[in-house]
Amino acid sequence: MDGHMGHEHESPETNFESALRLLRDNQHRITAPRRAILSVLTREHGPFTADEIHHRMEEGVCDLVTVYRCLSAMEEIAVVRRCDFGDGSYRYEFNTGEHHHHHIICRVCHGVETLDLCMADALERMARQMGYANVTHTLEIFGVCKKCQAAK
Repeated sequence: MDGHMGHEHESPETNFESALRLLRDNQHRITAPRRAILSVLTREHGPFTADEIHHRMEEGVCDLVTVYRCLSAMEEIAVVRRCDFGDGSYRYEFNTGEHHHHHIICRVCHGVETLDLCMADALERMARQMGYANVTHTLEIFGVCKKCQAAK
């Protein structure tokens, strides 16, 4: 994406500090809920729903509505990336900025794996060559994992 965050293989601490820096650079306050959300997303590889993030946070930091509000604000400045798996729930992951990737989601167990290759980048380049600005894309792939196939 923008290339302003750390690399995927950087430590959770480094990613956490980069995220805080990005919040500051964009005049966003560093609140306890934002710190807690970023701690979850830089420590564990999502993507997670707002509810899953809320459950992973220390109890009593904030309510679920605040989690949604924080995620929305952080998505606007590309600290987090939103994923839509077509099941009515948005999921969020830390945006490393360097390593754009997609997911394959099992239709049965809803497990998620990362696909490290993005074929759609060429399509984005084509769109930019056609004169489009602010070009982005979302792409999620669905199938049935080996474990669920074996269980049938």
